[in-house]
Amino acid sequence: MTPSMRPDGNPKVVNPTESDVYDRQIRLWGAEAQSKMATAKVLYVNVTGISSEILKNLILAGIRGSIADGRPYPDALCYTPTSFLPPQERINDMTSLNENDQQEKDHDGEGVDSEGPMAKKAKKMTVAKAIQPYVYELNPLLEECEIKEESDVENIPDEYFSKFDIVVASHIGSDQAIRIARATVAGKGKFYLVHGFGLHACALMDLGEGHEFRRETGKDTLSDVMTFESYLNLEEILSKKLVHVKDRWHKDGPPKIYVLYRSILNYHSEKNTFPCQETEEDFVTLTKKFLKDQGLEDDYIGNDQELKHLANCATADISPVCSVMGGVIGNEIIKVISGKGEPATNMLFFNGEDGGCSAFLVK
Repeated sequence: MTPSMRPDGNPKVVNPTESDVYDRQIRLWGAEAQSKMATAKVLYVNVTGISSEILKNLILAGIRGSIADGRPYPDALCYTPTSFLPPQERINDMTSLNENDQQEKDHDGEGVDSEGPMAKKAKKMTVAKAIQPYVYELNPLLEECEIKEESDVENIPDEYFSKFDIVVASHIGSDQAIRIARATVAGKGKFYLVHGFGLHACALMDLGEGHEFRRETGKDTLSDVMTFESYLNLEEILSKKLVHVKDRWHKDGPPKIYVLYRSILNYHSEKNTFPCQETEEDFVTLTKKFLKDQGLEDDYIGNDQELKHLANCATADISPVCSVMGGVIGNEIIKVISGKGEPATNMLFFNGEDGGCSAFLVK
């Protein structure tokens, strides 16, 4: 009898252990770092192109994830690049739901119970529920991810966010981002706000006070434990007037990608929704006023046509941009969890036009 056979003659089923699955990572980061990653809890508020890349990368690395996304599926993800839900599946689901909706309309007035089988079939599940089994399938060593299906993020209490080590939020307005960041940091967690818009992406980080890490000083050597310098928190970042956001590489004004993102957030603050093609004229008007109020020229990020283009792609996720930014942020989160490597400052932005990804300190 060979070692690979059971006494009954059937092949022996070998279940891989964590050390088998994460062997390469342990060799790279060390057993202590992998242990910290195994106990960390990360919450994803809204699944978008970038956050789904972060989710995929961290799940494969053995970091448990929870999802808070009560938006209807597949509507909310029909144009979102994500490796969890194949486009064809989303298109088919969407077609099926539309057919069910039409059949319901055809039965109006014929005594069909609005709570009957047809109505139940037409009800849509949430994004969180749709993705949950795929997350488990990606890494069965992790327990089934917790989901939160509230349709509006503002209905989720602060206490919920404070129990996570990391919160990654995407496609939310500045008011809710500030609230969630404050609750997360109060619970000793770290907050990341990520957003992709066409060929550009921006991420704002709030690591709170007293984050400890060890700087890499060589190939296999680390410094003594250091304390991360406390930078502006998210509320302070977003309240800082743009004309004052400068550094030695941006002496004439703030990074334009950051201004693009702030303009999108400003529109959301004014209208409680993100701009789109139908509201491009309104977006141009509000953005010009916003830029002037921030001490900048009203054409700082482009003319009227360019502002309309920004409105059109304000929530557009492009796969290569999501892949790069998701990889960068995923690596930053691993550094923060493991304490190995100095974290980025409080802002990262990616320019898909030239492939550059840069860190910026808002101070």
